[in-house]
Amino acid sequence: MKKIRNIVAASALTLAMGVTSITVFAAAKYDSPQEALAGMTGKTVEEITEKKVQENKTYGAIAAEEGKLDEFKVELLEQKREMIQERVTEGNLEQEDADAILERIQERQETCIGEGSFGEGMMEGYGMHFGNGLQSGEGNGNGNGFGRNK
Repeated sequence: MKKIRNIVAASALTLAMGVTSITVFAAAKYDSPQEALAGMTGKTVEEITEKKVQENKTYGAIAAEEGKLDEFKVELLEQKREMIQERVTEGNLEQEDADAILERIQERQETCIGEGSFGEGMMEGYGMHFGNGLQSGEGNGNGNGFGRNK
């Protein structure tokens, strides 16, 4: 009986370690698109942001110029996957909706050449929360972001 219990415990531990390693392996390497692009190109976040603003380019266009578009798209997908899952965990998004959003993101990425339209987000209103706002409207869910949490 003790032998069976040890086998079951060892199996459970092995399974838990396997799931954890898969999760860690799939985790995004960077916290934002700017950090990702900077890390991939060896430039600073400030240099990437300055180039984006001064040349009026998307991060994808900069990644394409640097020959890093495919790598950049993979990283962005992981960042978005993590954010969407966070919203599911918080109860602000149903898993079925999250799966549909991720599927649409992947479909769009298949034809993406980095020249996306400004303001046409792939997060469908759920955002990447990388802005430099005035910290008003810090709500959860699908709201418009107006108002203050006091």
